[in-house]
Amino acid sequence: MWVLLASPSCSENKPAAASPAVGVWADKDCELFRSKRFALLFERNDSITTSLLQLTDATDTVLLGKTVFTPDTVLMQYIWTPGEARQSADLGTVQPDGRLRIVVDGRERMLEKVENFEVVAPYEMLKASPLEIGSCIQQWCLGTRCHCENGTVSFQAGTNRHSYTFNIEPGFVYCRAARLRFNDHGGLFAQNVRMMDNSREHTAYMAPDNRAESAEPLKIDNTKFSPYQCVFDEDGIYWSFIRFEGNTAVIHGCGELYRFARPAIDDPDQTEWIAFEKY
Repeated sequence: MWVLLASPSCSENKPAAASPAVGVWADKDCELFRSKRFALLFERNDSITTSLLQLTDATDTVLLGKTVFTPDTVLMQYIWTPGEARQSADLGTVQPDGRLRIVVDGRERMLEKVENFEVVAPYEMLKASPLEIGSCIQQWCLGTRCHCENGTVSFQAGTNRHSYTFNIEPGFVYCRAARLRFNDHGGLFAQNVRMMDNSREHTAYMAPDNRAESAEPLKIDNTKFSPYQCVFDEDGIYWSFIRFEGNTAVIHGCGELYRFARPAIDDPDQTEWIAFEKY
């Protein structure tokens, strides 16, 4: 397990007061995941796409990482290291009309909540069952995980309708926002933000109307699943369920098998737990 080498720590579970800002927020050119302990932002400004990750608690906020993409290159990337002066960005404030006001590099954004969720105490998740395949995998994806060490940061978050990744390491950047839904046949994965840079690919993409796409519920067409491979479709990418191996679901991914494991209630890698609401 990776841990941040000095306070603040990604892996500490500190209680934080409930906040109306917790949820998934978006507008046409922006998306924000807010939990009790993390804020992950994606923003488009003309041809520039930015993603930044903050760790927050009741007393402190620190910018863990940030990357800025042009259509052709990575304009900048930053990872906080112990001993550096801490940076932070606006976490946003909920307005009387229910929108979230956030300022990004001087630009005001008014975001609408597209998903509500609750951060809760650790709980026993469903055990593998052929009668609840979709519910098992959906629940096992819930929560946040953050690992930071030696110039790298890796963050994953799963809600009942969305999935997020923020990953920076030497020679590799992958930050994305997606909708994700499972049923007993497998999963449907639809990215609305993709920032990828490695030796084979450079992509800076956000859906033309990000709020509309992020808020739209996924509708699974079971006829589009293939038992042998993932399927690319205008709906997204279909991953077909293969089997359970104990409390791990094995799914046909793209070019490899994906495994989704059930977190134990005392899983040290799980930073936050999110309440399950069947999609």
